[in-house]
Amino acid sequence: MSKLELRAFLAHVWRHSSAAVALLLIVGALLLGYRIGHPGSMERESHADTPSTSGGTQYYTCSMHPSVRLTDPKAKCPICFMDLIPVANHGGGEDAQRMTLSKADARASRIETAPVARFFPHAEVRLYGKVTYDETSVARLTAYFPGRIQRLFVNYVGVPVAKGDHIAEMYSPDLLASFEELRQAARASDASPNMSDIVREATLDTLAAAREKLRLYGLTTAQIADVEEGRHRTDTLTVFAPMGGVVTHMAVREGDYLNEGSPIATVANLTRLWLDLEAYESQLPLLRWGQQVVFTVEAHPGERFEGRISFIEPMVDEQTRTAAVRVAVDNHDGRLKPGMFASAVIRPRVGESGAVVSDELAGRLVCPMHPMIVKDGPGQCDICGMDLVTAESLGIVGDASQVQEPLVVPRTAVLFTGTRSVVYLEVPNADSPTYEGREVVLGPRAGDYYVVRQGLQEGERVVVHGAFRIDSAMQIAAKPSMMTPSADASHVAHAAAPDSFIFALKPVYAAYLDAQEALASDDLVGFTRAAGDLRTAIGFVPEAELVGQPLADWRRAAAMLRGEDEAPDIEAARARFESMSDAVIALQKQFGHQGSETWHIVYCPMAFDFKGADWMQRGEVVSNPYFGESMLRCGELRDALEPRPMERRHE
Repeated sequence: MSKLELRAFLAHVWRHSSAAVALLLIVGALLLGYRIGHPGSMERESHADTPSTSGGTQYYTCSMHPSVRLTDPKAKCPICFMDLIPVANHGGGEDAQRMTLSKADARASRIETAPVARFFPHAEVRLYGKVTYDETSVARLTAYFPGRIQRLFVNYVGVPVAKGDHIAEMYSPDLLASFEELRQAARASDASPNMSDIVREATLDTLAAAREKLRLYGLTTAQIADVEEGRHRTDTLTVFAPMGGVVTHMAVREGDYLNEGSPIATVANLTRLWLDLEAYESQLPLLRWGQQVVFTVEAHPGERFEGRISFIEPMVDEQTRTAAVRVAVDNHDGRLKPGMFASAVIRPRVGESGAVVSDELAGRLVCPMHPMIVKDGPGQCDICGMDLVTAESLGIVGDASQVQEPLVVPRTAVLFTGTRSVVYLEVPNADSPTYEGREVVLGPRAGDYYVVRQGLQEGERVVVHGAFRIDSAMQIAAKPSMMTPSADASHVAHAAAPDSFIFALKPVYAAYLDAQEALASDDLVGFTRAAGDLRTAIGFVPEAELVGQPLADWRRAAAMLRGEDEAPDIEAARARFESMSDAVIALQKQFGHQGSETWHIVYCPMAFDFKGADWMQRGEVVSNPYFGESMLRCGELRDALEPRPMERRHE
C-alpha cells in the first residue's frame, strides 16, 4: 500500500472512531480526578483488608476529631462527616502513653516543667459576711421595781451611755413604801441601846434587810444613805446605767408604766464586735479556732482589718449547706459598725491529709468558754472569769513537726476531664523531648497548688505550661489522652448485690434500651410504651436485701427512671431520656448486668445545644436517640459495658 493510500485509510478510521476515543479519555480523566480528590477511599480499601497487628479490634478515627472511635471502615465521622482513617497500632505499653517532640516543636510550644515537691502550701479561703454585735457585750436595761417613767434621759437609739449615767426618773409607790421601811428601821436601830439583846439584834437585822432590798432595786450606796438619813425628799428616783455602751433598742417612752423586769433599753459595747461569716462544707476542713482572718469593708476601701476565729458552728445548715464562722474583732477605735458587709480571707497551711497545721497560738493561753480571749500569761477570762488554759490543750495548735509535708504540684500542671485528673511528666534522659501522661488522684487545692494523693513521686518533673498542647498531639496521634483514656484501663468493680436484685434489673435495662431505639427511630409511641414498661419493671425490683449505699443508689436511680407524666412530644421525650440515661449508666457502673451482651456508652457533643449527652445502646454502630434520623450517626463510643462475670458456686 502506498503512502497515499495509507494516509487515506487512517483518515477514514479517525473519522469513524474519534468520538469513541474522546469519550474514553473523558471517562478516564474523571476516574483519575475522583481518585486524587478522595485518597481516603483508596486508603480505606487497602486498610480494610489489613487485620490489626495487635490481634484485636481495628478502630478508625477522624483526623479532625480524634476522639471518634468506630469499627466500621466505611463509616463517616459523626461530627464533621469526613472519611475515617485507621488508628495506628502503638503496641500498647509504655510507648502508648508517651509523646516525643522535636526540640523545635518543644520550643515553639513553650513547654515548661517544674519538680514535684513536698512542702506545706497555703490555701486561700474566701468568705463573706457582715459585722455584728458581740453578744457577750450586749445588755438589756430593765426595771428593778414597778413604776411609771416620769422622765426618760436615754430616749433615742444610738445615744452613748457610760456606766453610772442617769437613764430615767421613775415614780414607784412600792419604792416609796420601801423608803419608809428603811427610815423606820433606822429610827428603831437608834433606840437599840435601850433594848434587850434579842430585840436589838432583830432591829439591826431589819435595818440591814431594808438596805439590801433597796440595793437590789438598783439604788446606789449614796442613794440608800440619802433615804436613810431623810435627805431624799422627792417622790421619784433616778435610775443609773449599770454598764456602758451604745443604745441599740428602745423599749419604752416617757409616761409608760413598767412592771418589775420590764425592759427599758438595750445597750451594746461596740469596742468588741463579731464578724459573722458563712463557710461551705468544702471549706470547713481548712478552718480552725484561733486562725487569723484579714477582712475589708466598703466603708474603708484599701484598709485591712484583722481578727481571729472564735467559733465554728458544729452543724451545717440543710438549706444553704453552710456553717457559721465567727471572728472576734477589736474595735476600740470605733471604725467598724454593726451591719457592715465584709469580705474575708483566711490563708491556712495545709497538711497531707488536708487538715490545717496551725501554730499561731502556740504557748498562749485561751479561755475555754470564750476563745476570743487570748493572753500571753496566766489569768482569768475578762468575760466569764474562768481560768485560762493553754491553746494546745484545746486542740487549737498543731505540731508541724509531727505532720508530714504533702506532695504538691502547681495547679497549671493538671488537666481535668470532670472524672479524671491527668498530668504530663518529662521523661528523663530521653534523646528528644519526651512526655508521659499519667492519671493522678488529687487532694484539696491550696492556692496555686494541688495536694497529690496518688500517682506521682517527689522529684519527678511535671509540665506546668504547654500540657494541653502535648495532650492535643496525643489525641491527633490517637494515643490515650485527657479525653480518651487507655482502652486497657480497668473498670471499677461492681458493687456486691443479691442475685435476685441483679436478675430483676434485666427488664429495667431492656425497657430502657427499647426506649433508646424508639427515639433513634423518631417513634414517640414506641418511647411512651417503653417508658411504661420501665415503670412496671421498676416496681418488681426487690430491694429488701439491699442496705446502705447500694440501696440509696438504687432508689435515686429508680426515681430518675420512673417519670410520672407522659411526654407530650418527641422533644420532651428526649429531654426526659437524658435523665433516664444518667440513671441507667449509674446503675450499670454500680451493679452491672447479667447475660452475654456487651453494651456501649455513647456520647453526642451536639445534643441540647452543644451541651452534650450520653446514652447506652446495644451495638457499636452509633444510633443517636437525641436527634433520630436527622443525625443518626452523631456520637462517639466512650465505654464498653461487659456483663458481670458468672460466679462459680460450690456444691
